[in-house]
Amino acid sequence: MKTFEYQVLIKEAYLDTFGHVNNAHYLTLFEEARWDMISNRGYGLKEIQARGQGPVVLEVKIRYQKELKLRDLITIRTTRLENENGRRNITMKLEQKMINEKGEECCTAEFTFGLFDLKARKLVSPTPEWLRAIGDID
Repeated sequence: MKTFEYQVLIKEAYLDTFGHVNNAHYLTLFEEARWDMISNRGYGLKEIQARGQGPVVLEVKIRYQKELKLRDLITIRTTRLENENGRRNITMKLEQKMINEKGEECCTAEFTFGLFDLKARKLVSPTPEWLRAIGDID
């Protein structure tokens, strides 16, 4: 599977009273990276609105490993994981890792997600356009 990278500088707005990134902001940063990935592959907000189909997160498992502090430059690596049975299903998994400038993993998360049809209000099978956006096909 293809891995996508997104760099971000940790700013004051992400910090809590302890001087490190607040736990909720990790999810925001991971989401920024996912939006960057799909937008750069032709499936941004305009495409979602035109098609009436877009991503929805169903579950997240997150592990905080090292502090992220003010002005840390991090890279978020996003990779689609293989389904356990090796087949494409209606739900999929992504792994995201936050890596600091020293190359250390600071946070890892696994997201279960799917393609949501806004009109039918349900998950639908992945389309070729969606599979391209998440790096399954070129």
